[in-house]
Amino acid sequence: MARKERKKIIGFVPETTYGVDGLSAENIANGAVMKHVLGREFSITPLAGESQALEYDDGTLGQSAEIMTEVYVSVEFTVDLAASAHPAKAAPWGDLMAACLRRVTENAENSQTVYSIDDDATGSLTLYYYQSGTLHKVVGTRGSLAFNAAAKAFGGIKFAFTGLHVPAEAQAHPAPDFSTWLTPLKIGVQHSSFTIDGTAAKLISLEYDQANQVPYQEYVGHEEVMITDYQPTATMVIEAPKLIELDVFALAQAGEEHELVFTNGSIGNQVVWQSPRVQLGRPSYGEQDGTQTYSIPLRIISNADQFITR
Repeated sequence: MARKERKKIIGFVPETTYGVDGLSAENIANGAVMKHVLGREFSITPLAGESQALEYDDGTLGQSAEIMTEVYVSVEFTVDLAASAHPAKAAPWGDLMAACLRRVTENAENSQTVYSIDDDATGSLTLYYYQSGTLHKVVGTRGSLAFNAAAKAFGGIKFAFTGLHVPAEAQAHPAPDFSTWLTPLKIGVQHSSFTIDGTAAKLISLEYDQANQVPYQEYVGHEEVMITDYQPTATMVIEAPKLIELDVFALAQAGEEHELVFTNGSIGNQVVWQSPRVQLGRPSYGEQDGTQTYSIPLRIISNADQFITR
């Protein structure tokens, strides 16, 4: 019987020891439980890495055999831009952020959770990628994230993970529990706001990429996926106001830092992305439904940007 491509589930568990299955007997005894991703665009490369040809001089033409000189796994998926059912608790994707160089801080006093960049974060996950009866377990997983918010859409956070290879095995799918995942709210006039230095702007789209550098390392006696740097960038598209209201060309030339705040949803299902340290790049003209727009690349300075759910 043919395997069904759409039958796929992703589970995840934070690791207490790097590269050790989050659902080891010891971790289960300490209360470890698999959580499941409610998302879309699931993809996996089970045998990523480089190969090297043997290239023997054996008196023949054509190709020689090759061997895999490195093997790791890459997994990508997108989740909704939605918060937690409990404002003071992290969103279901909080543990995923913790494996992408983010510190997750739950604040009961302010009824919110903050996801801030932490240069020294060492969090990792075990991912369980079930594909139509086959389990690809991926340990020591770390990665990067990007998010997009476009008017008249739902927005999303895209995660791209790299982890250590474990041989695939035949295994039935678990029964996933998606009860902690909230339905997203449409981005637009009803639920969303966007400000530049406190002044509202008509946002058409905002794209952000944390751009973590996530190399796979293998030495004698050592194998690890590390996050060695990040170079966050973003692009915003806004309706072009009168020049006297917002001179983006002068702001870009001045090279000063500005505060950007994007908010979607109300308290109880609100997601915020903000940074007080953003340089505006060189604007270009565009159009949307016959109106003038600006597309402006953004340079996100240092580690100042944050996600917030409340």
